[in-house]
Amino acid sequence: MDLGSVTWIVTADGVEARVFCERARTGPLKEIADLRMSATDDERIAGHRHHGDPRAPQHEPERRFLRRVANRVALEASKGEFQRLVLMGPPRTLGYLKEALPSEVLARIDVTDPHERRRDDPEALRAHLRDARARSWS
Repeated sequence: MDLGSVTWIVTADGVEARVFCERARTGPLKEIADLRMSATDDERIAGHRHHGDPRAPQHEPERRFLRRVANRVALEASKGEFQRLVLMGPPRTLGYLKEALPSEVLARIDVTDPHERRRDDPEALRAHLRDARARSWS
């Protein structure tokens, strides 16, 4: 068991992001409520689940929100708050987050899970995280 590092699990979509902390690999998850972020009115778009070209102008508000999330994660990384990172969210969300994160934070990514997990409780997230790690090791 890895007791020496902290993993942050970021669950996000185009309108909300939550951050959970895992202090020991495969240990319990605890939400960091102070880091919960919601899109502002300017960052929300009606029907934010549009398909098609992710670079289309209608996706810019979502990209702005996810850049804000990435900036906060990067700030906390620079403070040494976590050593590993997990990203969970729809594929387009993951793409926007990865695009916005600096390379030194991208290097900390342990695993990604391209599914909507923002509403899951810590136990459900823990199970999804275990499955995502198992898939990445295969």
